[in-house]
Amino acid sequence: MFKPLLHKFHIPVMGIGFTIDTPIKVARFGISSVISIVEDELIEQMREFHCRKAGEEYVPIKTGDEDWRARRITAYLNLVHRIVQRQTEQLRQLPFEPSSEILKYFELLPDDSPAKRIFTAMMEMEEGNAKKLLQKQLRSFISAGSIDVNIMSKLDKVNYAKNSEPLPTEYSDGHAALRGFANSELNGAVIFSAGFNPRLYAYLESFPDFLPDNDGAFKKEDNPQGQRLPLCPHARKTLGQERALGVGIQD
Repeated sequence: MFKPLLHKFHIPVMGIGFTIDTPIKVARFGISSVISIVEDELIEQMREFHCRKAGEEYVPIKTGDEDWRARRITAYLNLVHRIVQRQTEQLRQLPFEPSSEILKYFELLPDDSPAKRIFTAMMEMEEGNAKKLLQKQLRSFISAGSIDVNIMSKLDKVNYAKNSEPLPTEYSDGHAALRGFANSELNGAVIFSAGFNPRLYAYLESFPDFLPDNDGAFKKEDNPQGQRLPLCPHARKTLGQERALGVGIQD
């Protein structure tokens, strides 16, 4: 038993727009990244763009609609999640052939990753049942990188209704962004930056996803790279041969 996905880096948030759709570009390769969710107008524009590109219906969420800011963020994060899940499943089914993205997935792993070493051993094998079994094992290792979000704590201005009356605190920028993430299908983490906002942090307890379940697990938590997957006999044999050669294995 070991952690098969051992990327040693992630792509941090870069401004409000530079990593807005980074998961769509890299998450299928097991690489985690962070999206800024403070600018709902940009998020809505990106949702329209990626809906049309992915062939999904785009239903606008207009400024002034009920809870528009949080709903825009939830809708975009759910769209990114769906796209990444489809990409990952498509990658998992690809053949181990030159220029295939499934080869790129494992080639990008660090050399000391057990999954990378199993992959390298598989690529050197002759065609046959043993090679097919290792390929099946490698496919089971594949999962998307975490899709995390960033909220700049100091960007928590009050918003106003159509009649110019100030909206309640939960509709301020930071609170709405947090609610948008909390209501999404993502299992990633929220990263607060740029300021100290106790009122915003206290709002976390309003959402069950930020609280532990009966097993002590959190839904909104960066967990994919913590998975431990069972090894098939051929994979165990491959790693066992490395042990015999004195190569370090992380169990």
